[in-house]
Amino acid sequence: MNHLHLAHPHADVPATTPLAAGAVRMLDGSAVLPLHDAEQLTGVTVHDLAAHRALFGPRRSYLGHAADTLLADMDAVELSGRGGGHFPTAAKWRSVARAGAGGTVVANAAEGEPAIAKDAVLLLTRPHLVLDGLAAAVEVLGAREGVVWLHDGAWASARSVTRALEERRHAGELDPPIRIMLAPARYLSGEATGIIRTLEGGPTLPRWVADPARPWSAGERPVLVNNAETLARAALLGHVGAAAYAPTSLLTVVSDTYRVVVEAGPDETFGQVLARSWRSPDGQAPVAALLGGYGGSWVRWEHLAPLPVSNPALKPFGLSVGAGLLGPLPQRVCGLEESGRILRYLAGQSAKQCGPCVFGLPAVADLVDRLVEGRLGRRDKHTLDTYVREISGRGACRHPDGALRMLSTALTVFADDVARHKHGRSCDAPLHSVLPIPADPEEA
Repeated sequence: MNHLHLAHPHADVPATTPLAAGAVRMLDGSAVLPLHDAEQLTGVTVHDLAAHRALFGPRRSYLGHAADTLLADMDAVELSGRGGGHFPTAAKWRSVARAGAGGTVVANAAEGEPAIAKDAVLLLTRPHLVLDGLAAAVEVLGAREGVVWLHDGAWASARSVTRALEERRHAGELDPPIRIMLAPARYLSGEATGIIRTLEGGPTLPRWVADPARPWSAGERPVLVNNAETLARAALLGHVGAAAYAPTSLLTVVSDTYRVVVEAGPDETFGQVLARSWRSPDGQAPVAALLGGYGGSWVRWEHLAPLPVSNPALKPFGLSVGAGLLGPLPQRVCGLEESGRILRYLAGQSAKQCGPCVFGLPAVADLVDRLVEGRLGRRDKHTLDTYVREISGRGACRHPDGALRMLSTALTVFADDVARHKHGRSCDAPLHSVLPIPADPEEA
């Protein structure tokens, strides 16, 4: 089993570049919203088209040579995808452009992670920034249309995008065709190959592709799938240029009864982010935090707190901002129990198309449940290790790998909890169920 090993918390941390004076951020505050929906959002000013244009001016056309300028600026600021993979955005756009014109660009805002809300915040408060980025991508790639991809049930986001599209039509904006599509409200509905499969007339389920650079079927039109934040950043870069662009990250911080979406620069540490956005239930620092997403990594807080919010600075430690989750674990919560909850949820949210998802993840979740209950025998421990080795890297999508990464880091970070449960002793943790999980996983 691969475990995460971090340097001593006082080891040298790679230097990062502070934000330049006058760098333009995306948000004007921290957005506060409930744990389970985005209907009630405070803390960030909502920009209609008039406010958006007052800040940035008219939308620039990217037909012709202007496309090369935008791509060069993406390279200059090292813009990467914010859906989790952080692949270089310009390289992805160029790859799709080489496949030919006439395709589709998707703004993927179907946040399957129950805890994450950054894309919802953008669509509710900065919809025109996302739509500017979507329109820019359509023009750069010579695509025929743009699609805003949302979860069925994300009504607040759908209403906001609908209003924004109407504003743009009434104002005479020369946008390419843009439409909204609603995906099943499931964890994996935002997976890129599942989106492309749906656009081709198939089910919204991930599939294996031979060439990740060309994930559409033979004979089908090319499709670019970018996270909504990625497209908003492309638009911001086009409006202000590389010199004034702020290389920040949007993080969703989970507190006791609410979530906070914050914009943090590389000159800010995770400890500083938490100090301004998290409410501790006992006045103490967290024992650890889940970073990136539910398929991310658990990290002990004393190791994570001094690190900058920057992927280049995190990479030497085997970490990534991922999809933008910062899930602190209070001192009075059992990390093993919390990880078991998440693993059981992820097992129930699989695509159920291949062995690792149909049999592997549920079997691992069963064994972890036995461990939490203090009933994991020596043979069971060997079976758990065997399952983890056999499942890793063998799924049709990366869902099993993310779930096992979360579990593997949990078994290391919460080794003391594991030891107590292995010997049949309860942690007697007074707090439970810290990170949000839908009551009915089938409806997540």
